[in-house]
Amino acid sequence: MKMRHNIVIIAAIVLLGFSSCGTARMNFNVLTPAPISIPQEIQTIAIIDRSLPEDTDINRLEAILTMEGPQNDRAARQQIMNGLKQSLSSEGRFSIIVTDEVLIGSSSGNNLPDLLPWGKLDELAEKYQADVIVAIETFDSDFIFTGAKLPGQGSPGAGASGVATVRSGFRMYWPAQRALMDEYMFAHDMGWKSEGPALLAALNTINVKNDAINNASWEAGMSYGQRLTPARYRISRDYFKKGGSNTDLETGARMMQLNDWDKAIADLEKATETGNRKARGRAAHNLAVVYEILGDLETAKEWTTVSWGRYKEKKSRDYGYILTQRINEQRRLDQQMK
Repeated sequence: MKMRHNIVIIAAIVLLGFSSCGTARMNFNVLTPAPISIPQEIQTIAIIDRSLPEDTDINRLEAILTMEGPQNDRAARQQIMNGLKQSLSSEGRFSIIVTDEVLIGSSSGNNLPDLLPWGKLDELAEKYQADVIVAIETFDSDFIFTGAKLPGQGSPGAGASGVATVRSGFRMYWPAQRALMDEYMFAHDMGWKSEGPALLAALNTINVKNDAINNASWEAGMSYGQRLTPARYRISRDYFKKGGSNTDLETGARMMQLNDWDKAIADLEKATETGNRKARGRAAHNLAVVYEILGDLETAKEWTTVSWGRYKEKKSRDYGYILTQRINEQRRLDQQMK
């Protein structure tokens, strides 16, 4: 089995303690496919705001009661579009256009309006030379103070805390195909905490509320963008440091800690030939971990088959199932990143 030398990996190693069987843990980052696959011919995405409430009288009353204004609400909706643009631009695949379009949508953050007419979508696609239109179809926000601290309560200054909540709904339209590619509603919460020399400064309600909602809106836009783009996350894998008196296994494990994958593979492969049954099974398991880190999932899966099927190493049984799932995800990812 040959190592793929064209893969550059930086693995961060964390030893989280040792069990009776001499295991340690290695953490590393992997790229996973997006929940929504976007065809390769789609290159340009235009983002529009279709969340202007239809019932303007109720909207004005709410603005008075909550000390908000239409301009503040518009700023929050702009932030959700900015966050979405940032998220969609992360991989460099798409050209993103944040438009100035403001259309009437839902009167609350709990229901989506009817679909936009395809004639209107054709008009928008032509205007912005876009392949698809992502519309913020509904938007609502709230801010609740959860606590306050007076001077002298463990701190010389005053402080306050709260939670900003943004409820939003998105749709992705593909006008050329008359296809609704995605429809998604969710709520995003963001905690807020502030301290100041005086309680009134910490509870400057209007400014604090608007800032918190704007930040939560930006994060909500980022969150929706993660449905449409591959994402990185951190995973952990157990490996063996010892295998009886087999020095090849121990040396290979140390080379894993040093990220010296060539030497690790050489020593571990030797251990699969020279060790007893337990050492061979553990060495094969370690080889599966190494090849997964290098991105060679098929070879990693083969080594779990050797470890569990030939040498009955139980850790490799469940690991093999995990790698099968990762292989399927990788196929989806390859299509998305082609």
